[in-house]
Amino acid sequence: MLNTIMHREGAMFDARGFCPFESLEERDAYQLDHMRQTIRHVRANSPFYRQFAHWPEDLPLSLEDLARLPFTWPEDLARNDPPLMAAPRSRVARMVTLESSGTTGTPKRMAFSDEDLENTIDYFHRGMSQFARPGDRVGIAFPAARSGSIGQGLCEATRRLGAMPLTAPDGSSADALLGWLRAEQPDVLFGIPIPFFAAARLSLSDGGLVPHPRAILISADHAARAVITGLETMWRTEVFNHWGMTETGYGGALECVCHDGLHVREADLYLEIIDPLSGAVLPAGARGEITITTLRRETLPLIRYRTGDLGCLIDEPCTCGNVTRRLFGPDDRLNTALRLPGGGMLARGALDEALFATGGVTDYAAVLTGDKRGRAELQVNVAAVQVAKSDDMAESILAQLQKLPALTQATEKDLLTIRLQQADTLLLPHKSKRVPVRHDNGAGPKAVLFDLDGTLAHTLPAVHAALNEARAAVGRPPVSEALVATCLGGGARRLIMRISERLAESPDKEEQQAQLDRYLSCYQRHEDHLARLYPDVMPVLEVLADRSCRCVVVTNKRQNDAEKLIKRLGLVPLTEAVFGRQKTLSPKPRPDLLLMACRHLQLDIRDCLFVGDGPEDLSAAERLTMPALLVDRGKIRREISPSIHDTSGNEERRAIKSLQDLKAYLKD
Repeated sequence: MLNTIMHREGAMFDARGFCPFESLEERDAYQLDHMRQTIRHVRANSPFYRQFAHWPEDLPLSLEDLARLPFTWPEDLARNDPPLMAAPRSRVARMVTLESSGTTGTPKRMAFSDEDLENTIDYFHRGMSQFARPGDRVGIAFPAARSGSIGQGLCEATRRLGAMPLTAPDGSSADALLGWLRAEQPDVLFGIPIPFFAAARLSLSDGGLVPHPRAILISADHAARAVITGLETMWRTEVFNHWGMTETGYGGALECVCHDGLHVREADLYLEIIDPLSGAVLPAGARGEITITTLRRETLPLIRYRTGDLGCLIDEPCTCGNVTRRLFGPDDRLNTALRLPGGGMLARGALDEALFATGGVTDYAAVLTGDKRGRAELQVNVAAVQVAKSDDMAESILAQLQKLPALTQATEKDLLTIRLQQADTLLLPHKSKRVPVRHDNGAGPKAVLFDLDGTLAHTLPAVHAALNEARAAVGRPPVSEALVATCLGGGARRLIMRISERLAESPDKEEQQAQLDRYLSCYQRHEDHLARLYPDVMPVLEVLADRSCRCVVVTNKRQNDAEKLIKRLGLVPLTEAVFGRQKTLSPKPRPDLLLMACRHLQLDIRDCLFVGDGPEDLSAAERLTMPALLVDRGKIRREISPSIHDTSGNEERRAIKSLQDLKAYLKD
């Protein structure tokens, strides 16, 4: 064991004090045991997790086995149908409503029991012990009025440490925050980085007392290196970064005194880093999307919850002696970058570094507005201390922005105009997360997501031929194509079962399996010869291409099979990507494939239109409140309900007879 007794400012303390494990082996055994308990708990008590028909029967034998389980998405939490709750409502001590960071997202609801909240307070107590001491005055700039809130939890953890909690006023005013800091003079601060940064810049400009807290813990928002360095320089303090969200139970990962990554809260969370597009688990050190599995959550446990935050994990002991995994980042969120005219991407992190490095800037808001001619304007509303507001500051900001390659490329091609505006306050209002926003002046969908079989490709003849070959192999008579058309949807096994039910047949399991095996072995041969495009497909795809509307394919067909069919039918030049059935993604009617397509496109759900032909397509779109159309191919009489909730909340019939009718839904 490394020597973990550190000396700081004449005091000695155990830097490993907030690590609950003595060794890697103890950590892994603990996490596997609690992972198995959590999975058993949700499968028995959560209607949401009970719905998965293909969930593995056995419990994980290793931590890596978790990758066999399906993901939980933020949209599942927002929809809550079926409910994720795994405990009676009588066990709920705190309900939290989370606003989406998007423009149209449905709020999410999280529930915590007294035990859940106690685990968080214990984590806070352990974590703050590395930079707060008994007798300290601890300033808490998180909401603390309600029982069970993050501020209340920090107050209780502070008392357990033998320190005095001090709650800050409303954090929307830098002036009020600075006045409170000057009056209370806390030794340690907890809060959101940008309000502290604004207060620091104000404190150096107004001639008053400059606070010098010994340590600052920042959380709840991304902090650019320019912000952290600025705080440490202006207030001569030490900044500790923390990552967490309400879904993690507030606490998630905390930086130690070595400042070499954030130690994960592994008594309560198991983290994976996955490829945001494929869902595959990435090796240690690779950057990807952070997913969490809760280990001791009673009321609303989460399995493989996709946070949307980006980072990487290192599984090596820290110099401080803590054996928990270390999280580097999180340095950004998925789909927060702005796509500029010409194809360049402007990341929030790049904007943060450029703007907060400019003297006097305290906050900003960026809005990209596109027009019908393919040009755009980037409006940057900049907040700054009074002494910095001048033409020189505007020139400095523009000079910093012009250092960003994506902006330079777009402006040099005369595709982008940058307009600066000076705010009247030091802090700006932001909806939920502080992210850039894009507006497109009433434009139609930026992308159309198409189902494949029955929507683009006429594969019914191939299905009919393969099914009759499978039936002949077990001595069953052939069936009509019309009957097959009424039984499509849900895969080959369900098709075989539906046909048997319609004909009042009673095949045993062995015969059903024999039919399925033969069907799967011969289907590709029939598809190669019989599948074709519907005649309305190519004209519509060409119109979409002319309008710069992006097209992707989203299908329950296996990924490799879908790619082969797309290529054979000549759709590759007109479709950007294909998302098919994969081990890590649940098929429609679950929304996983649609969400992956949106992530690939880096578009909001409401910027996409989904076109399918069956109930599983409609259900997947409705779960996301994604606009959708159902094409009625006439011969394929599937049981579909063409009523979809539009953006106004009114039900509107959205069944079309041909893809040519899609043009009516595209705005000029």
